[in-house]
Amino acid sequence: MGLPVTRRAADPTATAVNHLVLVTGEEGAGKSTILRALLPHTPGCARIDAEDIGQTNPCPMDDGFFDLLRRNVATLVTNFWAAGYVNVLTGSFLRDYDDYLAFRQLLRQQTTVFLVELLVDRDVREHRRLTRAKQTTQRWRDRVDLIPEDRTLREALDPDYRYIGVDTSALSVAATVQSIMDSIPEIYVR
Repeated sequence: MGLPVTRRAADPTATAVNHLVLVTGEEGAGKSTILRALLPHTPGCARIDAEDIGQTNPCPMDDGFFDLLRRNVATLVTNFWAAGYVNVLTGSFLRDYDDYLAFRQLLRQQTTVFLVELLVDRDVREHRRLTRAKQTTQRWRDRVDLIPEDRTLREALDPDYRYIGVDTSALSVAATVQSIMDSIPEIYVR
């Protein structure tokens, strides 16, 4: 049955802070898996996985595509907040800190942002990519592997989010979820 959902009425004059949990990481780090696993533990929550809403053919993976993806995610986040879901989980659409800044400008509401970066050893990540349900081609994996690892999100000076890095290499999904929950007591109170 899950946890009871606590929602507040939409009120444009309300001063309540909405929470946004952004999950980032390289392909195969477990972003989609962790977003799904966090949802039942997150009260008053909606989940948006950009991989689900941003599937196109062809998939250009260029600046224009990521701009479209950011705008689509920001619109959904805003709509969920307006409907009273105070916590939104999302991920799979930020490439770097500049993407985050562009995305953040699209959100007008007072927001507390938690940026969770899933870190994973290369060998573990490759194993996950080959054995997960969401299969990709070798050509796609080779293309994605050409993208250099980004460190700007974790090394940003004076960001407006709390950075949470979680090394998932030796963690189960449940242990990863628990680590994230322990790092965000503003949402996951016991």
